[in-house]
Amino acid sequence: MIRSASMRVGLLLVVALAAGGAGVAAQAPSGRAGQPAAPPPRPAPIPRPALAEAQQMLAASQAAAAKSNLALSCAVVDVRGDLVAAARMDGAAFLTADVARGKAVGSALLGQPSANLAQMAPILQSLSSVARIEMLPIQGALPIVRANQTVGAIGCSGGTSQQDEDAARAGLRASK
Repeated sequence: MIRSASMRVGLLLVVALAAGGAGVAAQAPSGRAGQPAAPPPRPAPIPRPALAEAQQMLAASQAAAAKSNLALSCAVVDVRGDLVAAARMDGAAFLTADVARGKAVGSALLGQPSANLAQMAPILQSLSSVARIEMLPIQGALPIVRANQTVGAIGCSGGTSQQDEDAARAGLRASK
């Protein structure tokens, strides 16, 4: 499993470096004289939880947190780490929303619980700087897997690391 995660980090680093050096864009060929160029092909859809599913997960995470008298922030991201939905409960500390998303991003990109990423912290810090996306290897996020494919992650922040993960797990259970 570590080998797989290391390979993913390596691939992400290569992609980030390539994207950083791709400042010169190729110009699309135009159509024949007097004819408009064909539109570019649409990109393949990004695997992601639907908004309604993400909101359902957030509601379940908030309910679990409320039962434990916690005020958390939780975030659901897609497989690329793009935000699908987030919620900050009344009374949650101001940085918890950013931390929840950072936990979820690392979990989604590497397809593992964020608690498993601690041994990769230096690599993730470097990759975060290059890719300009925050990945936090702190317990509290879990990948969302459909048909053996990671489609995103849910992360929570505001309690202990275990409380954050428990709330994320409650959200994950609600999506199945």
